[in-house]
Amino acid sequence: MRSKRYILLTTLCGMLALGLILAGCGGGNTSNVPSAQQLIKNARAAIQKVTSYHFNLKAQNIGTASSLPIQSADGDIVVPDRLQANANVVFGGATVQARIITIGNDEYLNVLGGWQKTSGLIDPRTLADPQTGVAALLGKLQNLSTPKDSSSNGTPCWSVTGKLDASNLAGITGGGAPAGTMDEVTTCIGKSDNLPYLIVIKGIAATGDTAATTRTFTLSKFNEQITIVAPTLASTPTSTPTP
Repeated sequence: MRSKRYILLTTLCGMLALGLILAGCGGGNTSNVPSAQQLIKNARAAIQKVTSYHFNLKAQNIGTASSLPIQSADGDIVVPDRLQANANVVFGGATVQARIITIGNDEYLNVLGGWQKTSGLIDPRTLADPQTGVAALLGKLQNLSTPKDSSSNGTPCWSVTGKLDASNLAGITGGGAPAGTMDEVTTCIGKSDNLPYLIVIKGIAATGDTAATTRTFTLSKFNEQITIVAPTLASTPTSTPTP
């Protein structure tokens, strides 16, 4: 009987020791997970130091606030006011491929093979502005979730979800959401550099949006050397006087 109690006690002690060893090695240890508030603070500081980055935008079930709704875009931004991208836009009731260049107040669109000046496109100044851009959006997130281990295109990051008043997105989406509308925003913040590699916005953020509307921004290639110049505009044909 004594030997059985001895074996049982030895087994329990061994299991306890194993549990302590695993805990010491990180098994179940969450002490290394930063707070959501600290992550957001670090991300805001990091993105404001960035001089350029590559972006990819994908939108589903978008509304009609913009004069040229962009369903998807892939391109580059040079802070504070230059952007170039290939995009899919709603044009004349159909989705067509387009090229976009924005430099300061000047916006250029190439849909049918020639460049023309336009307006109502993505304004890179809005994204870079500390009061309206990525840093501002992150800083206004409410009801932050506990960070979760995640990744974006292979980059290890912390995923945090919060709520954001849709009025804060007007500079990006064109506005038009009913007053007081709250959207769900998820961001993935790089573990090694605190940069936001992913921002997903769900909900009504513009006229015509629905609860199923989703806008996904993927950011990468921070601080690379990028040159963006104005295109040569298509010549406007002139009529020949009749003899």
